[in-house]
Amino acid sequence: MAERIAISWSGGKDCCLALHRLIESNQEVACLFSMVSKKDGRNHAHGTPLPFLQMQADALGIPLIMIDSAGDYEQSIINGLREMKEELEITAVAFGTLYVDEDKKWNEEITIKSGLKPLFPVWIHKNESIILLDEWINSNYKAIICRARDSHFDANIVGQTVTEELKELLIPKEICVMGEGGEYHTFVVDGPLFTKRLNITESETILNTDLWSLNIKEMKMVEK
Repeated sequence: MAERIAISWSGGKDCCLALHRLIESNQEVACLFSMVSKKDGRNHAHGTPLPFLQMQADALGIPLIMIDSAGDYEQSIINGLREMKEELEITAVAFGTLYVDEDKKWNEEITIKSGLKPLFPVWIHKNESIILLDEWINSNYKAIICRARDSHFDANIVGQTVTEELKELLIPKEICVMGEGGEYHTFVVDGPLFTKRLNITESETILNTDLWSLNIKEMKMVEK
């Protein structure tokens, strides 16, 4: 029986690559879902304002479920997944987790508690990070840096596109080139699965809790 999949969605390159791999292998992706704070109007993973996260999903043409984390975070996600299972007939949940065992274990636990099957389409060994980054760079997707730790980068990193040139900047820093340790985060604005391209027309860079962050103020969908 084919799985009907929901993808944990941050808006970044890792979950987008997981989405791409699933669709390329003819898997049925029913929806994206993101843990959000409706009070603050942003998602938890990257602090993206919710209207722009929705715009990204619209550009992909895939429904987005926003799960409010108010109260107990873990119970909120379990309840949300159970609702998707009931209402959307979801059978499996895919994550963009790369190689951190603790993250994978937690993802597995909450998914199983929800009565669903966990999937890890981009799971790798830590020493394969550079290979995965090369795959991303050659994928024709465009991801921009939306958050970066000030202990590794200066403010100029924010807004840069993940390219071969950026890879050459990352390698000497002796960090995970995919940013799996939280060194940096991304927001995907275009690529093969996008029906329209996202154009950020107004933004600012701010320092927020040791993170250089791209505060998006205005964004538009444009024809490709």
